[in-house]
Amino acid sequence: MSQVIPQTRIKINGFALARPRLSPMLVVIVLMSLLSLLFVWSRIHAISLEYDISRLELDLREQNQQVKELSLEVAFLSRDERIETLARNELGLRDPAPGQLIRVE
Repeated sequence: MSQVIPQTRIKINGFALARPRLSPMLVVIVLMSLLSLLFVWSRIHAISLEYDISRLELDLREQNQQVKELSLEVAFLSRDERIETLARNELGLRDPAPGQLIRVE
């Protein structure tokens, strides 16, 4: 036999206290809030990624400029006239005497 337990309501000065229930409107408000937070988070994340991409593109441009400058420096430092001048003046090298060259065939 099942017994039905009646719901008791407490009344104080004409105000009845009942078990609170979640209304469908509250559920909708909570879901919309969560969706809004998800949207805001995704936008903030996208903006952060755009800043990162922008910074990396700037770094890439700077590195490419440095590569161009270093290529020019290599071209300048590897000129034959400059190397010959350094060999004669700083290392004390001179042209070989006529008997010092031997051709190997």
